[in-house]
Amino acid sequence: MTPSEKKQILTLNETLAKEIQIGVIETDHKKSRTIRQFCDTLSHLVPKIRIKQEEGGSNELPAIRLHHGLRYLAVPSGSEILPFVEALHLLDSNKAQVDESLNARVKKITLPTNLVVYVSAQCKLCSEVVRQLLPLPILNHHILLTVIDGIHFPEVAEKNRVQSVPTVILEGRLRWTGTLQVDEIINVMVSGDPKALGPVSLEMLLKEGRASELAEMMLKAQEIFPAFYEVLVHPKWPVRLGAMVVMDELIEKNLDLALQTLKPLWGRFFEVDNRVKGDLMYVFGAMGQKEIIPWLETVINGESDAEVKEAARETLNTLKK
Repeated sequence: MTPSEKKQILTLNETLAKEIQIGVIETDHKKSRTIRQFCDTLSHLVPKIRIKQEEGGSNELPAIRLHHGLRYLAVPSGSEILPFVEALHLLDSNKAQVDESLNARVKKITLPTNLVVYVSAQCKLCSEVVRQLLPLPILNHHILLTVIDGIHFPEVAEKNRVQSVPTVILEGRLRWTGTLQVDEIINVMVSGDPKALGPVSLEMLLKEGRASELAEMMLKAQEIFPAFYEVLVHPKWPVRLGAMVVMDELIEKNLDLALQTLKPLWGRFFEVDNRVKGDLMYVFGAMGQKEIIPWLETVINGESDAEVKEAARETLNTLKK
C-alpha cells in the first residue's frame, strides 16, 4: 500500500461515526492471502474497522464483503481506493445521498439482481463508474454488486469475455463498457424479465425464502428458467434444498412443466459430486416416470460410488411400486 493510499484510508479515522465490521472470505485461491493482508492492514490503520473471517467454499473466490449487497474481488489500490473508502462511508451511515427520483425507481426492484463491474487500479474512469453504482445495494437489498479487479482475477474476466474496463454486466447477459449511464441500468433492472435471472440471483431468491415465488414465476411463464438448473445442482446444500422445494411445487401443480427438467438434469448427472447425485435421485423419483428406469440401471450397473448406487436402487424401487 503506497503512502498516498494510506493517507486516503486514514481519513476514515476522522469520519467514521461508529465501529463497522466487514468480512473477508478466504479460500485456497492464490489471491486469498493478499486480500487478507490488505484487510489486516486496513483494520490496523483504522481501528474502528473490524475484520470477520469467513470461510469460502471450494468453488468460491476470495473476497471482501462490505455488507450483504456489496463484495470486492479485489485488493483495492490506485484509483480503486477512493470508491472503496466511499463504500465504507456508506456502510457507516447506511444512507445513500441520491436524487429522489432515482431512489424511487431503485426501490421498485423486487427481484434479486446480480450486477458485476470489472475494474483495474490503472483505470481512471473505473472509479467514477463504481461510485455511481455503490448506492444501489444500499438503496435496495435485492441488489448484489460485485466489484472485480480483472488483473487480480484474470480467469474470471476471461470466462466472462471482458476485454476492457470498466465493464458492467447485469445478470451475466447485458453489458455496458466505458462511460456509464446508471439510469439506463436501473431502467433495465426495474423492467427486468424474470426468465433472464442468472444463477446468482436465483440463489439470492432462495436464500430469502422465496422458493414458492420462484415456482410461481415459472408456472406463470410456462417455462423452466435456464439458470434454474444451476441452483438444482449447486454445491451448497441450502441452495439445492430451496431448488428442490421449487421442484416439489412444480411437480404438484404442473407435472408436464416439471418433466422438462428430466433430460437436462440427466445430462449433468455424471458431472456433479455424489451429494448432488443423491438429491437428483430424489427429484427423479418424485417425478415418477418409468422412462428413467434405464438411467437408474445405468447407475446401478456402472462405476458410481456405493452411496449413489444405493440412492438409484431406492429410486428404482419407488418407481416400481
